[in-house]
This record gives sequence, C-alpha cells and structure tokens, in this order.
Amino acid sequence: MILLLIGVFFGSIPSFAFSSSSQPKITCLIINLDYVNCTWTEHKHNYTFKSKFSHKETLDCEKYLSTDGVNTGCVFHYEKPQRFITLKTRLHSSNGSLVTEQEHNLKEYVKLYSPVNLSVVEKKDAELWLYWNITKNDSCIESQVRHRTDNNAWKNTTPGHRTSFSLPFPSNKRYEFQVRSRIEFSCGESKLWSDWSEPIYWEQLKTNNTTDGRISVMSLVLCTAVASVILLILACLLVHSERLRIILIPVVPNAGRNVSNYLAALFDNYDGNVEKWLSMPKDLENGFKPNFTERACLVREYKIMSQSSTDSESILSKPTDLSSDYQCMHSYSSSSTIPSSSETIQTQDLSHLDKPV
Repeated sequence: MILLLIGVFFGSIPSFAFSSSSQPKITCLIINLDYVNCTWTEHKHNYTFKSKFSHKETLDCEKYLSTDGVNTGCVFHYEKPQRFITLKTRLHSSNGSLVTEQEHNLKEYVKLYSPVNLSVVEKKDAELWLYWNITKNDSCIESQVRHRTDNNAWKNTTPGHRTSFSLPFPSNKRYEFQVRSRIEFSCGESKLWSDWSEPIYWEQLKTNNTTDGRISVMSLVLCTAVASVILLILACLLVHSERLRIILIPVVPNAGRNVSNYLAALFDNYDGNVEKWLSMPKDLENGFKPNFTERACLVREYKIMSQSSTDSESILSKPTDLSSDYQCMHSYSSSSTIPSSSETIQTQDLSHLDKPV
C-alpha cells in the first residue's frame, strides 16, 4: 500500500512539471519607441494572441510573425505613455481555450535601433572626431562609444546626449569605432542597449577621403628625388665641360699675373704701339692727330755790343746770322702774338748803327 502511494506520488510529479513547462513564455519589447513586439517560445501550435494595457480594452493582434506557417509573435502599435503602463497578454489555442495569461512592465524593456551614418574626421589640432545619427530624435536617448586599436581590447566611453566623440592625439594605428544607444536614467532607464552599429575604421577613411597628407609627403619625396638627379647631372657637366663650369662658376682673376701678361703683350705683339694694344676705334685714334700744318722758320738773334773808344759814340749792337729768319717769323702772322709795328721801329732805330762814322 505504501509502495503504491509512493509510486502514485512520484508519478504525478513529472505530469505536473510537464504541464507547467509546456506553457509558452511571452516576451514583449518596445522597439525604437515605434511598436511593441511580443514573441512566445512554443512554436508547435498556432496560437491566437490578444493584449491590452491597464484600463483599456482587449485588442486582437494587428500583425502576426510566423515561421514555416506557425505563428511565433505579434506586432502592434505603441503610444508614448504606454511604456509606464502594465501590459497584459493572452494566448488562446485554436479551439479558443486560454493557454496562458501574463503581465509585462515595459518601462525597462525599450530597445532602440542602432545608430547610423558613422563618420570619422581628422581635425588639424591632432584629434579624431566621430559623428553618428540616431534614428529616433528624442532628448531621452544617450549613446555609448567603444573603440580599439589593432584588434586590442575595447575601450568604452559614454558621451551622453551628444552625437559626437573626440579622440585626442591618435597614433599611427588602425582605429575601429562602434556606437550604441538607449533610454537614459532621467526618462526611465532601459535595461536594453541597442545593437552595436556597423564598425568604422579610421585608416580606411584616411586612405579614401583624407589623402592630402599622403599626397604632400609623396610630393616632397618626389621633389627631393628630382632635385638630387638635377644636381647630379650638373655635377657631371661641370666635370666634363670646362666652359660650362666657367659660365656657372666664374674664375676670380689674378691681378698681378694678368698685369704682367698684358705688359708683355704690349711689347712683344704690338712693339710698344699703345693704340693697337688698346684696340682703340679708328675714329677715336684719328681724333688725336693734328688737322693743321705749320711752316718752320729760322730765328735771328741780335746782341748789343759795348766798345770803349775816345769818341763819344759807341757801337750798340751787331746783328748775327739769324736776321733773315726773324723776318720770316713776321711773315707768319697766323700764330704770332708780337705786334709788327714795334719791331719795325726797333729795326729802323738800329739801322744807322751799321753806317761807318
């Protein structure tokens, strides 16, 4: 008898456990503050879903979610204040009998969409700026950023309501960024973050969009190489071409040696002819030659002779052999400055001295 009771007791336990575990569990989430998504775990039967918020009427499912022809969930409209009201859900079997009824507090179960349009900008002040957009324009949404370099450990940062994040002094490594969002504490914090956004890489953006730095470096290297080649070519030309070397780098003349060479050339090559040595123009050389002729004249000189005698008369002078030349000098009047009248008078005064006493 006792064994029978024990067998009946332990036999009833699996039946109870099976009946309780066979009831599907309903999970409801507010998606992006747009609609409510409720799903259940048991997918063997097509259940009918009904829901209502407190103090409101019960509504049938607006849109079912199905897999292989079996209903797996329901989507219905959401209004903003409803997240603070208790939601009641029911599942009915195909014959209309109630399978399960559950209550849900949706305030902490809001899941937003992932942020979109991520972009990275490198500023001139050695900073990386990450920007993104949130699909729901709501002041109650906060964001979280995570980044890492070269597949190392993630570093999380919460910039709050801002949709931007700055990273100062980035190194020359590969940066990876992701962003997610949720309802913040002051608006009834949600336990659920959105999914992480698609990753974005700084090196990829730098290669595609900000190539000015690399272009400038390449230009500098190219210019340096071209300048080196040009200098090498000029050096070769200077070695093999003395004339080009003299043109580019003129030789400073040696003053002492050049003067001696010039004077030696004056006497050796030009026989002391300064005009030919200086290579004077013919017009300038003719300017130094006289353009007039002067007739040469001989000059007679008179000497006054003194003689002592008994008589009172004395001989004054005696002309020399140059008297005829003196007259010739008078005949050339173009360059003479001695007046002719005075000379005539002097000649007349001395003429009587030639007569004998």
